[in-house]
Amino acid sequence: MHAIDALPLHVILTALLWLLAAIGLWQGIRGLVTGLSEIDHPASVLRVVRGIRAVIVAVSVAALGGGVLFGSTGLLVFGLIFLGEELYETGVVLLALHAGQRGVWA
Repeated sequence: MHAIDALPLHVILTALLWLLAAIGLWQGIRGLVTGLSEIDHPASVLRVVRGIRAVIVAVSVAALGGGVLFGSTGLLVFGLIFLGEELYETGVVLLALHAGQRGVWA
């Protein structure tokens, strides 16, 4: 058996990033299933959008982990740009949905 300190740092970092990606994917799928099963509930749209956001973050973090493991600049850039753009986009959608629920535009 190898001790964890014998592993290279990039392998440990990749394992942590992929673990976070798996947790995010699980949370995202759970949010999507919950939101879609309660489609008549007023907060179901928020759950679906948050679920999609968690899946997107998981894909981005997995790409970052792959970039760290394989030393691929392309995967690192893809992960960062995809993560930033999608967080911005879903953040704006969530703000609009929250404002609509509060009756700001009513």
